[in-house]
Amino acid sequence: MAARTAPGADAFDLATFLPYRLSALSGLTQRLLEATLARSGVTVAQWRVYLCLLMNGPSHLNGIVAFTHLPQSSLSRSIAAMHDRGLVRNARDATDRRIARIEITAKGRRHLAALTAEIDAACADAFRLSPAEEARLIRRLDVLIERLSAWRERENGMGSTARSGAIRRVSSGADRGEST
Repeated sequence: MAARTAPGADAFDLATFLPYRLSALSGLTQRLLEATLARSGVTVAQWRVYLCLLMNGPSHLNGIVAFTHLPQSSLSRSIAAMHDRGLVRNARDATDRRIARIEITAKGRRHLAALTAEIDAACADAFRLSPAEEARLIRRLDVLIERLSAWRERENGMGSTARSGAIRRVSSGADRGEST
């Protein structure tokens, strides 16, 4: 990063201050996501539940809490609302019937596919990136996330990738030959 004059000095240029620019981009992108989800009656918490279940498969509530970093009470309400709509179900653990696993239903998979298409369309309209530009941006973001994750682990002595920000890629159910 380029050296800058200390804040408050006349030469400080907030428009080129990377942390500010990234924060602005993150905030605007979050509002785009929230608005797109709201049109489909989905909250950001419910979207995070979908992402957790997509990435990790059927999960216990504690696993969803760890993945989403949301309070258990709000997640319980989100999952209950998704259950009432038939988007997820509580399946009892085969080895311990006291433990429930949350999993996406076929209806939930169809809903998730439609939501993903809506989000992709909203992002395409807002960002207006060519496929090559998007691929370059994603590669650069992956590098930055990797570097910041390594920095965070050094600073905090963290060894867990669950909290490091590391991104894993998964294919959709259709890509795995599953019916949606």
